[in-house]
Amino acid sequence: MVQKLIVVVGATGGQGGSVIASFLQDGNWKIRGLTRNPESERAKALSAKGVKMVKGDLGELASLERAFSGANVIFAITDYYENFWTEGWQKSMDIEYTQGTNMANAASKVPTLEHYLWSTLPHSTRITEGKAIVPHFEAKGRVDEFIKADEHLLSLTTFCLFTTFVINLISYEVFKPIYLPAAKEWVQIYPADPNAIYPSLASGWHSCEMQRGEDLALESFLAIWGKASGIAPDPGSTKVIQVSPQTYIELFGHIGEEQARQWEFTRIIKERGALNKYGTLVHEAQEYMTREAIASLVSPEESLRKIDWKAHSFQ
Repeated sequence: MVQKLIVVVGATGGQGGSVIASFLQDGNWKIRGLTRNPESERAKALSAKGVKMVKGDLGELASLERAFSGANVIFAITDYYENFWTEGWQKSMDIEYTQGTNMANAASKVPTLEHYLWSTLPHSTRITEGKAIVPHFEAKGRVDEFIKADEHLLSLTTFCLFTTFVINLISYEVFKPIYLPAAKEWVQIYPADPNAIYPSLASGWHSCEMQRGEDLALESFLAIWGKASGIAPDPGSTKVIQVSPQTYIELFGHIGEEQARQWEFTRIIKERGALNKYGTLVHEAQEYMTREAIASLVSPEESLRKIDWKAHSFQ
């Protein structure tokens, strides 16, 4: 049997690494991983497993055309936060849009391409009629529109929406639970009601593990974290504190503004049914999964248990 080729952008990252792990388990594919630094430790580890690692620059169309050559499937992703901390949100959006459209243009020229998987997020201004712009959503959503204008590429494209990752509790200070000795509680601070819903928590951090989509309230998720980590297992030992968006931004700076905008977007679409209004039909991944694959999904609590929280300054 002739093996087909999948090209995975961001091979050493969370999403790309999870895609590669799944295809390595399958064993019936040739895998080409795209990375900025093929000599990194993560890249070398993937090479040792049989992944062909190549250097690619999302800002250069010619680089992508070479990397995508001969692909049957392409998994494409951009990293908004790669530039956010140094360039600010507007410049980061511009860079991400250029990267996304470069990948789409390069993919559209691949004659062997059968499937284009684009990791995206909602077009926030279009959906809310300009009421809320979420910068780390917006550029991806604009790339969606670019892809939709290419009839051929659109026919091959699946728009993949990955929601909240449990690993965010480690990756970003804005999500990290804080211990208050006087109250003897671990708390999170949000510009949202403690009963507001975290949409479909997801997993997949350098593993092929996937998590069941579960809509959990902020308060409920923090309590599950406390129990699963063993750090705050007792009832009442965790609490979500609501503050105003302005206070939230004062506490957390630019990333606080990002998250405040996201919660405003969430509020609008919940109140107005904006996704339905604009005809955005979202399918659950389980609709396309085998029974065996569905059975392998883990709960948020199970996923949280697998992280060594004490190694990340949680005591």
